[in-house]
Amino acid sequence: MKFSKFSIKLFAKLIIFNILFFQNAISENIDIAIDFPYFCDLKISYFPGSDGNGYEVYHQSQSNEIKAKTLIYEGEHPVHGSFTQLGVRILGIVCYKNESTQIIFVDDPDNKWIKLSDEKVQQHEYSLKDFILIFLDDNKTDQENQECSNKWWTSFAENKNVILKIADIWQGSTAHYSTDYAIVPHDIMINASWICS
Repeated sequence: MKFSKFSIKLFAKLIIFNILFFQNAISENIDIAIDFPYFCDLKISYFPGSDGNGYEVYHQSQSNEIKAKTLIYEGEHPVHGSFTQLGVRILGIVCYKNESTQIIFVDDPDNKWIKLSDEKVQQHEYSLKDFILIFLDDNKTDQENQECSNKWWTSFAENKNVILKIADIWQGSTAHYSTDYAIVPHDIMINASWICS
């Protein structure tokens, strides 16, 4: 069977159209996450609003896993006084990108991997390494979230290496947070076993 030049061009255009259509159907989070530098272990986009309010989007990776070290954080609530929260310090590089200005913020601009790249980054005003954990995974029931929280509290030891599977990241914008950001864990590996699975 022989094809004319016209039919080959038409077939090629259909293939290109399908590829472009498929790419547009992919979530915006995945498309935006491609614009982050290679050294970013966690990627967060900030979209400023015209009214002064904005929102942040955590870009999930294939595994959504990050290594961290457990820490205890102290906070001060204006009404209830001092409080303690269990959390982690991320061992990787967290990148926070203002999608309006395209500026990428990190915790340590002098990190050797960042210095070796051609990327221009700035130091973020808040810590991008320190996170408390909040157990509000939308893909779990309230009971499953509570069980995971209980296992975290009963197996917690300070300065212990853990691996987190991240469901989401929230900004700690109230006095109830002892850190500027919080991780919603899907699962936590302590002593080589996942405690929430």
